[in-house]
Amino acid sequence: MSKSKKRENSALAFCSPPWNFSWVVKGEICACAWPESEANIAFLRSKGVRVLVCLSVERQPHRSAKKHMECHVIDVEEFEDPAVEQMSEFISICEKAREEKKVMCVHCRMGRGRTGVMLACYLVRFYQQEPSQAICNVRLMRPGSVETWDQERAVRNYRDYMG
Repeated sequence: MSKSKKRENSALAFCSPPWNFSWVVKGEICACAWPESEANIAFLRSKGVRVLVCLSVERQPHRSAKKHMECHVIDVEEFEDPAVEQMSEFISICEKAREEKKVMCVHCRMGRGRTGVMLACYLVRFYQQEPSQAICNVRLMRPGSVETWDQERAVRNYRDYMG
């Protein structure tokens, strides 16, 4: 076994989940708070994550993420509702990941508001859930998600935008 492979396997042995990690659709999409350490990135890798979407420019993932994952940043202001264009950008990333059968993870600072909105949009788009059902399901899986009325409205706006 090469030195780099041994080092990689060793790094995966020292992994810890980012705060608030959970699956939304097992083996397909998960979410968490800011993956701030190399151990957090190793944990995500150990779960098969190959695409990481950051919704928080103030909390970029640990620098090791870019070595091992396809990383995207969609800058959504904290406690705000994402614009329809931002939700569409997220869904486009999801469509590509699904086509390529790559596991995704989405995060913001705490993994609740902005992350919850995008997860609800995911369920609306790929699982044909009504916005209220998608929000409820995300909140059941990830308590505290979709924190504001404006964020709830954003999910409905996304559904209306989809037509």
